[in-house]
Amino acid sequence: MKSTFIITFEAAAAARFVGVATLLVAAGCSSDSDDKTPSAASEHLYALQTLVYQPDETTLSYVAVTDTLDVSGELTLKDAKELPGYAFATTINGKLLISSGEGPEITQYEVESASVWHERATLSFAGQGVPSFGAGLERHWFLNERVAYLTHEVTSRIVWDPTEMVIRGVEEDTGLAREAGGFVLDAAFNRPPRLLKGPVLKPFYYRDEDWFYFGESSRVAIYDQATHAERTVLELPCPGLEVMSQAENGDTYFAPWTYGPTLSLFGEGPATCVRRVKANGTVDEAWAPDLSTWTDGRPVQVLRYVKDGKALGTVLHIDEVEGDFSAGYDQDLADELDRHWRLWEFDLEAETARVIEEIPSSGSGFSMSEVDGRTFVFTPNEDWSETTVYEIELGGAARARFRTRGIVNTWSKIR
Repeated sequence: MKSTFIITFEAAAAARFVGVATLLVAAGCSSDSDDKTPSAASEHLYALQTLVYQPDETTLSYVAVTDTLDVSGELTLKDAKELPGYAFATTINGKLLISSGEGPEITQYEVESASVWHERATLSFAGQGVPSFGAGLERHWFLNERVAYLTHEVTSRIVWDPTEMVIRGVEEDTGLAREAGGFVLDAAFNRPPRLLKGPVLKPFYYRDEDWFYFGESSRVAIYDQATHAERTVLELPCPGLEVMSQAENGDTYFAPWTYGPTLSLFGEGPATCVRRVKANGTVDEAWAPDLSTWTDGRPVQVLRYVKDGKALGTVLHIDEVEGDFSAGYDQDLADELDRHWRLWEFDLEAETARVIEEIPSSGSGFSMSEVDGRTFVFTPNEDWSETTVYEIELGGAARARFRTRGIVNTWSKIR
């Protein structure tokens, strides 16, 4: 099987620095009855989640809680909450949600202070036929603090309440064709899940069985905010759209993830592109830019809107690589290309772009978090054993803030 994609989680961080962070960790979760020593609640708490690959090819997840965004040096995980497998975290309504890496469950925690976590509820989706790996938070889409959708069997969605931690029902209606052009329909992942302006817009794409070739267009299903039924399906003329980001006015941008980013260079697939859905739920037909014209001909892959008309995206510095693309697909050349992606800032109004010099080359994808008006990007090293967290000031410089083990997926505010 051919494979060009490396799933990379990168990082960038904003421009303010106040001092050394205090690392707050949950060595365990206490209940109300076993709290023996009251602990003063911190004014602000943030949860950072990272994945660490083990020598035996298993994975451990860690959730470290900080009381500041101004971490420096190294953020140690020695006392962070350790979970088996791919356990993802997000925050909703002042609570921390963590999906299990071993079963179709999500646990809700109230984090009171540095050492006190209260386990409030665990919701299992096993009764709805969800497999053990099928309830990770990357499979959920949040309408608001009381409504979330879990992807089930590609097009169905389990409606649940992330505040009360109860299942409300299952919706199965869809106008999506399960096959098109010899490809099968698949639902996109949500990296990371977060609240956007409703309704929920959920991307789908068509792929082959190896996730190598993709159909030339993607779909976006829009769900009714009251009934949760599928209201309409939009077609966007770009392959493999998965990454969602949203502007202040409610316009939503869709970009590809790390699937087949260099196939078009070898003439083996359509070029990747980015499209926009307007706040009224229609495709913005007037916005179909060739972003490579902003980057001196360099291909663009993952693009995420940040704020104030600015976005961040990964750009392939093809000029740094020698190779014959006319000879057909070459796995070694594709692997070499994947070492030459750089993070760029895009001005979507001025239609210009610039490389962010302070962040080194990485893979074709990147992860970021916007917290308290600050922008952080997570850039792993070559073997994914460590991530450097950068803070980016749009229009300015990026500064390395701290390092931590593994691949950082998200940093979110609890309160």
